[in-house]
Amino acid sequence: MGYTIPIEIYEKFEEKLGKEAASVVVKALEMSIREAIKESKEDIKTELAEELKKELATKYDIELLKKDIDILRQETNKEIGVLREEMHKEIGIVKKEIDLVRKEMKIMEIRIIAVLVIVMILLNHNAIEFLARLFGLIK
Repeated sequence: MGYTIPIEIYEKFEEKLGKEAASVVVKALEMSIREAIKESKEDIKTELAEELKKELATKYDIELLKKDIDILRQETNKEIGVLREEMHKEIGIVKKEIDLVRKEMKIMEIRIIAVLVIVMILLNHNAIEFLARLFGLIK
């Protein structure tokens, strides 16, 4: 797309400079304006490209992000593994404690039964007499 100077301006140049000189000046101005527009377009393209580079992610940026994500994934998996090991240890400790409590409860049950048997024997007159005969206190 070319740029031409409006006819009114050309006619003013022609009045002041003459037909031949006006033609040369107008052609020079038109070429100069075309070159300025061309340079301006190139500058705008360059600026736009630079702005887009700042705003848009490149393939390199995406690859860096992928690597960062992979590193984070590996670190997270390691941490999960450590937590699993710790959890299994804690579960093992809890199971041992439960087993100890169960054994203690069985011992307590046996003691309670023994105490109840003793109390029943002591409170039962016939049982006292039986024990006395058993141990040879009564004949």
